[in-house]
Amino acid sequence: MKHSFSKAAAVVLASMFALSACAPPSAGDSQPTTQAAAPETKAETGTSAQEDQGTAAEETNAGGSVTITMAMTAPWDTFIPFNTTNGNTDAVLELMYDKLIVVKANGEHEPRLADEWEQDDETGKILTFRLNENAKWHDGEPVTAEDVVFTAKLMANEAITHPRRSKVAFFTGTDSSGVLAPDEEFGVVALDEHTVQFTLKDPSPISYMLSQTFRDFYVLPAHLLEDIPAEEIMTSEFWQHPVGSGPCIYESDISGERIEFTANKDYYLGAPQFDRFVVRIVPASNLLSGLMSGEIDITAGAGLGNIPMNDWDMAQTQENLTTESVKSLGYQYLSINVKNIPKEVRQAVNMAINRDAIVNNLMRGEGEAAAGPLRSNHPYFNQELLPIPYDIEKAAQMVKDSGFDTSKTYVLRVSQGNEVREKTAPLIQQDLAKIGINTEIITTDHPTHLAECRLGNYDFALIGSGGSPDPAESVVNVRPGHVNNFSQNEDPSLYEKGMVEGFQVFTYEERLPIYQEYQMMLRDQVPFSWLYFQNDLVAYNKRISNVHFEDYSLLNRMVWQWEIAR
Repeated sequence: MKHSFSKAAAVVLASMFALSACAPPSAGDSQPTTQAAAPETKAETGTSAQEDQGTAAEETNAGGSVTITMAMTAPWDTFIPFNTTNGNTDAVLELMYDKLIVVKANGEHEPRLADEWEQDDETGKILTFRLNENAKWHDGEPVTAEDVVFTAKLMANEAITHPRRSKVAFFTGTDSSGVLAPDEEFGVVALDEHTVQFTLKDPSPISYMLSQTFRDFYVLPAHLLEDIPAEEIMTSEFWQHPVGSGPCIYESDISGERIEFTANKDYYLGAPQFDRFVVRIVPASNLLSGLMSGEIDITAGAGLGNIPMNDWDMAQTQENLTTESVKSLGYQYLSINVKNIPKEVRQAVNMAINRDAIVNNLMRGEGEAAAGPLRSNHPYFNQELLPIPYDIEKAAQMVKDSGFDTSKTYVLRVSQGNEVREKTAPLIQQDLAKIGINTEIITTDHPTHLAECRLGNYDFALIGSGGSPDPAESVVNVRPGHVNNFSQNEDPSLYEKGMVEGFQVFTYEERLPIYQEYQMMLRDQVPFSWLYFQNDLVAYNKRISNVHFEDYSLLNRMVWQWEIAR
């Protein structure tokens, strides 16, 4: 049976977020959902600035061609969609490849590759997606349900090791890690050329499946990859010149510096209004000057390309720029290696961090101190977490009483590219020193940072997440064995609460007490010390409009909807 999206329910839930861009749970929290509404259609490199004047204004004057340049401060790490959890990489992948749906910050979901979808109300285990029949790969071949099945099977293939395997672990036929057994019937099948069905092992809230599992489930072309042995897929030449079905067609790249695309003028959701799209890696300190000169047209936002706080006042005075301070679901946290730091010390660390100093001094109030993974006006937020504890004397005594070895120097890791995060590291170093814990700050590029944290080669580390309208977003990060279990947590209780018990019920009223208890368990166990929600300070040339930065942290820039004045 199909269930229609309830506009009345959406209004009620949206009212719970009236004061910010944070999103409520989708209508799927109260009932299964069918979505059938059509979307609106509408680096510092090796080249000099003079050679790299690929701006819309210049090219329009030269002959009508429009190039848009988007800047972010750290590079991508791969063109293989399932081989990353790097937000900088997702900002590039979503241009080339399609996902089934668009996740909105207001809790709703819009069509992308799928025109409509439904969850059966009898078992809660079957999700069915109907694909847009006009979708085509960049080589002109049609996108079919078999491409979706192929992609899921590739992700479940035991011959391939990759960090997004858990995306397919929900489907029947896979083990707990997402590996498909040779003799098992896979729970992803094509019902016809444009209909694909996913069968879940257990009933799951559709809001979670849409907002988390399908948020970054990029579909790949079976006709170009199916003849490549699975054990050779990761080194295939295909990734040197990838073919997708998204709004941008890959043309070339200089690793770590820039990627160039041409617009997919046959894009089934509407032709982009630009002709070329360039992604450049630019230091944060150079973003504003690039925007002012016209070398950059738009920042990547979502913490990937934010205007530095020191430049924010000046940015707002520029006549050629639109600036926005966007409240985000995304959060920053201090990951704590639980194998190296005992619980009572983790609790002391959580009590010793001066979050207000970070928000008021580094961010000038453009953000909010974090008590957990949910912003304070999130519908699932537990108000018992407030006020956030801050007591240096008590924290120091807890460390002393624990017998923790304070003669050692502990590793505090941070990555390059996020200005506030980098400047937060010395403040936390000072806070920890006040309770007797000495640290050495190690700064690396972001891919290296994540790799070292996954290996547990640290004691404390600064990491961020895009957040989600769904309250279970953070649970996989504390699941034993998960690739993003940076804290090296081996206690299954958090996972069992958030993604076992929390998946047995589907309405907001039923889920609320479970996730409020989950938040209190996080506070007690402290695998992470939550720091702040940072507003995204973004800017773009006034030629560009219909830009929705609030959705960027959910991996949806929807560049085909941007309106560009010529």
